[in-house]
Amino acid sequence: MNKKTILKTLVIGLIAILGISGVTSSAISQTKQINHIKPVSMPSWSDNFDSYANDQFLDGTPDDGGWKGWDNVPAAGAYVRDDLAYSNPHSVEIAGATDLVHEYSGYTAGQWNYTAWQYVPDNFTGLSYFIMLSDYIDGAGSLNSWAVQVRFDSDLLVAESEYDSVNLPLIQGRWVELRVEIDLDADWFIFYYDGDILVEKAWTATPNNDMTGFKVISAVDLYANGASPVYYDDMLLEGEAPPAADLDCEGSLTWTDINAGATVTGEIQVSNIGETGSLLNWEVATYPAWGTWTFTPNSGTDLEVGSSVTVNVSVVAPSVKNEEFTGIVKLVNTIDASDFCEIDASLTTPRARTNSIILRILERFPNAFPILRNILNL
Repeated sequence: MNKKTILKTLVIGLIAILGISGVTSSAISQTKQINHIKPVSMPSWSDNFDSYANDQFLDGTPDDGGWKGWDNVPAAGAYVRDDLAYSNPHSVEIAGATDLVHEYSGYTAGQWNYTAWQYVPDNFTGLSYFIMLSDYIDGAGSLNSWAVQVRFDSDLLVAESEYDSVNLPLIQGRWVELRVEIDLDADWFIFYYDGDILVEKAWTATPNNDMTGFKVISAVDLYANGASPVYYDDMLLEGEAPPAADLDCEGSLTWTDINAGATVTGEIQVSNIGETGSLLNWEVATYPAWGTWTFTPNSGTDLEVGSSVTVNVSVVAPSVKNEEFTGIVKLVNTIDASDFCEIDASLTTPRARTNSIILRILERFPNAFPILRNILNL
């Protein structure tokens, strides 16, 4: 009796013994929810320079309160001084080679006020700048994105929003409030100089109005540009972030014994379980490279708290038999990339039909039929 005949006889006998009338392909669902991270509303920030030692050089060391030179170059730092102060005893001196930067993180929505008190001495010479950026990275150079760029000009005696052709008379010899009211949601800001509006326009406009900026408060830059000293004190970023959305998702993306090239389906439920009044913007960020995937819809905006949306998932199985494919579908909160969900996905294609029934029986009875296992080299 040859090997093929032995297999056929054993299969018939096993079916008779076990009462199995047939085995059909099936899709098995599994629900999984992991990596849920709740975003936190941002607190306000302030610095009055009074916690530093007099003549301390702010150049990026751990005791410098987050201040550093542009591109993290120490020589571009600034000295803390007690010559002048809006609140005693200290202010920061912006002079000569100073190009002092403080970065911020997480200010991507909401309404904010940025305040700084500035003193321009009567004997001021040169051009000095107050700058805010919507994107700042050390070493990025011109790829950084400027949002506010106000020049203080000793020759023309003006405070000017550079490239906007608007200015106000330069105020010298006393402390002056610089205030930037920023509405990231509406993409708008108003710059006040001593209580008067100097400029208002889109936060993303950039100084030269090419609309390439970002709805982010990324950094402030106090740039001396070789000028004589100008002093800053009592700097404050305050406001209120909008209610934080919170992405939650559940899904069924596990399929077994699927014919190569066949189409299978599943679902993912996307929900907003964040703060009351929040709106969730989400998207499918990544998915496995195997098969052909379709998500309907693949993104959404303004999902309210307590609401959910069903994402219908369709996958054309790879045209490879006897394989197991695994991977992850990742969905993200597009406002806060740290808030995401990952759903496990797996799909198996069947083995050759001749042996599929035998293999299923052996999987069901792992310790039985040693002769058959030996024949199949299992």
